Amino acid sequence: MESLAFFAVFIISLTVIGGPLAVALTYLPPRLLPAAVLKIFAVLISLIAIFIGAMLIINVDSIGARVTGLFGAGCGLFAIYRVIRKFK
Repeated sequence: MESLAFFAVFIISLTVIGGPLAVALTYLPPRLLPAAVLKIFAVLISLIAIFIGAMLIINVDSIGARVTGLFGAGCGLFAIYRVIRKFK
């Protein structure tokens, strides 16, 4: 049962931390890392956050999980929007 709790925390943390982390990567100046690396990392992390957030919204019945999934998916979508808009 303990491993199930660790797995649930891992899934939820991917959404809660992944979305804002992807947004934070879009605010980093390109002189710290090349712009292509920032773009790839931000899109990859945000896609993970969007996917797991959508799974939380669709599959879980509690309102807390839906809000958490919505937060992660919203941050991920905003990060992808910033990548497309910033790195043209």
